Order: sequence, then C-alpha cells, then structure tokens
Amino acid sequence: MQYTEGQIGRVFVVRIDDGEDMLVSLRQFILDKNIQAGSIHFLGALMSGRMVTGPEEPVIPPVPHFVMFEGGWEIFGVGTIYPGEGGPHIHYHASVGRSGHALTGCLREKAVTYLIVEAVIMEFTGLSARREFDEKMQLNLPVFGKDRSPADEKQGVTIPAEEEKKSTSAQEEEKSDELPGSLAEIIRDLTRRPSG
Repeated sequence: MQYTEGQIGRVFVVRIDDGEDMLVSLRQFILDKNIQAGSIHFLGALMSGRMVTGPEEPVIPPVPHFVMFEGGWEIFGVGTIYPGEGGPHIHYHASVGRSGHALTGCLREKAVTYLIVEAVIMEFTGLSARREFDEKMQLNLPVFGKDRSPADEKQGVTIPAEEEKKSTSAQEEEKSDELPGSLAEIIRDLTRRPSG
C-alpha cells in the first residue's frame, strides 16, 4: 500500500455541452488551468462512448475487454488526475445506463455528450504523486510518496515525507541516549537475555 497527503486547492464546476467529447473537453480544461493533481466527479448523459468493462481473462497483465455504447446513456462517475508522461494523466471510471441496461468500467478514447455533462473538479495540492507505466501490470499506475529505494520497490513500500522525518528524529534520539564507549557495551551485555 502507498499513500500521500495533501490539501484541496481550487474547485471548478464545468459544463460540457451536447456533441462535445467529455474526455477531450476535460483534458483541455485541466491543461488550461494547470491542474497537476485532483479528482473529478461527473454526471449527465452520453450519446456514445467506449469503455473497458474488465479483462478478457483475469490474468496479469490484463487484456482489456472493450464495449461501445450509443444512443443516449445516463452517466455518473469519477476520475483521478496525476502528473504523467506528456502532461496530466486522467483515469475515469463510470457507470452508464439506458432502458434497464447498465455498464460499468473505465472510459477510454471517446465519450460524446448527449444534452449535458456536469463535472466538479477538485484540485489537490501538496501531494507527492505521479502516474507511471508498470511493466508487470502493463498499466499506468499511481505512485505516491517520494522516489523509492530499490529495496522499498521490491516490497511496495513508500514512506511519506512526514513519516521519514519522524523515523529520522527517532533514530537520532536513540543515538543520543546511548552511553559512550565500553560502558554502553557492558550495560547491554548485563541486560541481554540469555538465549535458549
């Protein structure tokens, strides 16, 4: 598990109109406003779109199962924004429904608005976050915290900056509490529990 902590910055409310591609419009807005990290909540309707509704088989790396939909589908969903190669990387998941049928998945490549889509974008500040390509998964995954050491990468560990500071200060306190030279060694030897 990884995590990072930050604050909410600016908040935007965006309207995407009939015939506009929601994915293209939101990406351009995020670029124009220089939003580095954040979340998107949206609702409305799409005339057509393309989404991944899971893998073809549950294997790693997955082969995505694509589904096209068209004809005016209600939609609600969320997205995340993190820095990535070539600018902000936006990851959308949504549910769409029409006439008793529903799909849930990852919106990709196309999402043409029908009537209107309303979106609320919350900017995050102070995060140590980015999205990087993962060779094993063959996906762009979020990576949180400072750059990791090779040992941490093998175990999937990330220590947030605040925890690093606490850990470093605790180690410094332990060192300052140690008695100098051979007296410290004698005390450790006397208090060491017998093995057995």
